[in-house]
Amino acid sequence: MSQLILSFALMMAAVTIHLVGGLAVLLRLRPKIDAATCHPLLHALRLVIALFAALLLFHLMQVGLWALLYSWQIGWDLSTALYFSSVTYATIGYGDVVPPVEWRLAAAMQGLTGVLMLGWSSAMVFALVSRLLAAPIAALPSDRVGTVGSADQTARSKCGGH
Repeated sequence: MSQLILSFALMMAAVTIHLVGGLAVLLRLRPKIDAATCHPLLHALRLVIALFAALLLFHLMQVGLWALLYSWQIGWDLSTALYFSSVTYATIGYGDVVPPVEWRLAAAMQGLTGVLMLGWSSAMVFALVSRLLAAPIAALPSDRVGTVGSADQTARSKCGGH
């Protein structure tokens, strides 16, 4: 029973990390998202990479918290705990490291948490990319939408042809 309580606490910690961290990153990126640029695709790439880096950090923090729990409660060395936590969080489940019977349900909860947090991250990336590409696509003449390179050409024409 204590394993489930600890697992639930870590699940709430994961939600908190994602919510607070994600909000902080998006608030920091917001002025840059709305900034006009002569190179919208390069601008979008820089912002998406920044978001990916932040999200990766959040996921690593969560994997680390679970690993600390496994190391503390099961007695695994930190390397084994990090490996198991990473594989479980990403729901890969190689099966070469298996927790004791009383910790299997907690490990399943970590897998469910990982799926939810990875899905949340995917939604954040999708929202950012949609927002970043909406303006360049809307600025295209209707006869040029869908042609390769048309967004860059439109942007270059607005920026003096560079």
